[in-house]
Amino acid sequence: MKMLNEFVIKGSPETRTAQQKGARIMGRRIIFYEKPEVKKAKEELYFSMMPHVPDEPYEGPIYLRVLWLFDKKTMTKAENNSYKTSYPDLDNLAKGLLDVMTDLRFWNDDNELSKLELTKGWSKDYPGLFVQIWQLYPDEDSILEWRGGV
Repeated sequence: MKMLNEFVIKGSPETRTAQQKGARIMGRRIIFYEKPEVKKAKEELYFSMMPHVPDEPYEGPIYLRVLWLFDKKTMTKAENNSYKTSYPDLDNLAKGLLDVMTDLRFWNDDNELSKLELTKGWSKDYPGLFVQIWQLYPDEDSILEWRGGV
């Protein structure tokens, strides 16, 4: 593996996710749309990630490691630096992030991601979004290691 990119976006991450769609009925059809607050959250993420976009899109297989560390006004000692098990859902956070990274051309298509590691937690001292992008080498990085061999 070779690290391609690593960056941090400081501050408690946005909790609005791509799955928070609005709906309205027009005639006999239901029309889904992106709520304004979700659109704003995606735009903020987009602009905060722009300085980290590579000159050329990365090509797969790619390993993406992401850590969301949230802060809140009142946090117990036990919560600080612990896993977050409440809203928002980790898969919904990932979907919005991957959409933005694809739009910014970190890669040509997110189907080039072969390995994805996602974590969310609490941190009073270091809230933010932590991202690492690695290049996987099929001859060196065997998927069989994950299973402990076959």
